[in-house]
Amino acid sequence: MRRIVECGLAFCLFSLAVIAQTRSDSLAAIKPPIGHPLQSIENASLNPGKQNFFQTFLMDESAIWTSPFHLDQHEALIWGGVAATTAIAFTFDESISTDAVRFEKEHVWAQTISPIATQFGQFYVPYGIAALYCLDGMALNDNTRTDTGILAVQAMVHSGIVVQVLKHVFGRSRPFVHKEEDNWDGPRVILVRYYRGGFSPYDSFPSGHTITAFSLATVIAEREEPWVGVVAYSCAGLCGASRVTQNDHWLSDVIVGGALGVAIGNFEVNTHQERYGISPIIGARSAGVSIQFN
Repeated sequence: MRRIVECGLAFCLFSLAVIAQTRSDSLAAIKPPIGHPLQSIENASLNPGKQNFFQTFLMDESAIWTSPFHLDQHEALIWGGVAATTAIAFTFDESISTDAVRFEKEHVWAQTISPIATQFGQFYVPYGIAALYCLDGMALNDNTRTDTGILAVQAMVHSGIVVQVLKHVFGRSRPFVHKEEDNWDGPRVILVRYYRGGFSPYDSFPSGHTITAFSLATVIAEREEPWVGVVAYSCAGLCGASRVTQNDHWLSDVIVGGALGVAIGNFEVNTHQERYGISPIIGARSAGVSIQFN
């Protein structure tokens, strides 16, 4: 019964976090239905003088959390599949965690690769990659690369908000806390992370590294050549696997984090194609950058 409740809560909450978008054949923005929160974003794009970066960001966040009310049958089937996969992972999480940790200890190459792969979800690496896209675009006057960097940052920030809300709601213990025993403590352990220096052993579900890595990879894959997308998704996948082998996350944490990252990355790309521009501002006593909306 506990597993059934966990699976139901997982599906409801992470479906609230994203709009399930399938990859389009072109990079044209998807037209949202009338009444959908994205409709207000589309209308705003026709009146650039009536919006700014923060207003658009808040509209995006609202659209992400209300998206379950706009799922069609196809999208519901997609998330049903994700929920079923997560439910199966819940059942085997403890044994998989034990085997994964043992596997890393028995293989030197895994011990070498795992810490490196984890960095693809660490703050400074994915955001550094996004910053490089922006700087490269500015240097080469290439708006496409600049847009990719900005979209990646947006996707990762939205992913960060979503994952922190879910972590606080579920309060799932990390595998190393109770020797691979799975415990869900809920919001009652919400303050533990703050009086222990910012890292909590009770914020396992879902994986923050994985959602960050996959949201970045999705934006890059949607806007680059296919082989670049393969590399990006491979790095994200290795990051997710490393979270399990390093005993920091359960497999189900990684599955949900990856699904959320892909969905949020697609959401940002499909919503904001070619709408951003960035340029340097240099004055007599100041310097900075300007972000404009097309």
